[in-house]
Amino acid sequence: FTKIVHPLVTGSAFTLLMVQLFGSITGSTFTDVLRSYQAKTMEPMKTGAGDILLFLLGPAIVSLSTAMYSRRKLLAENFIVLMTTQLVTSFGGLYGTAAFVRLINLGGGGGGGSDGGSSGDVLRMSCLPRMITTALAMAASEILGGNTSITASIVVLTGIIGATFGGRILTSWGVNDPVSRGMGIGAAAQGLGVASMSHETDAFPFAAIMMVLTAVFVTSIV
Repeated sequence: FTKIVHPLVTGSAFTLLMVQLFGSITGSTFTDVLRSYQAKTMEPMKTGAGDILLFLLGPAIVSLSTAMYSRRKLLAENFIVLMTTQLVTSFGGLYGTAAFVRLINLGGGGGGGSDGGSSGDVLRMSCLPRMITTALAMAASEILGGNTSITASIVVLTGIIGATFGGRILTSWGVNDPVSRGMGIGAAAQGLGVASMSHETDAFPFAAIMMVLTAVFVTSIV
């Protein structure tokens, strides 16, 4: 089952179900329960479970450096390849996404009313930073004139698809080199993709550093 449906999907669905159930028991609305989940404060009597998880996100990201340091020699040997790939994937991901959403006419064309055209532009702009980590993707989307909520959803969806199918697709295409596998997943599927590579000790550091470099470079381009 987990080969088809990512654990993040089942975990999120279960959490939302529990939120709805808790709201029904306490007489609170769904939105009120979500607000209590993330109170945006770390005060002991006010903080929510979501605030604690977000607090732990920072140390979790910093911990990625441990794997990168343990493979520092391998990273140094592939420095030129790493930087070249990062440039190609950053430009390719950003402008490739822009070309694709225009090709499929996502959000409709501008032939309708000005409001319809504007909505279509917002939707297309929201898709552009889909390959970088959520926080920077939302910032980039805001700069581009997109909708940050849509961007966050697309980023998560991209990560789920990449984490679930990315490794298997690379294997089916005969891409077994750990450096190539790590860079490919890290550039395309951000944090979730990197997490899916944690069992590949040589590929994981490349996935982690590629995720960081792609996020920084794409944000700089924007």
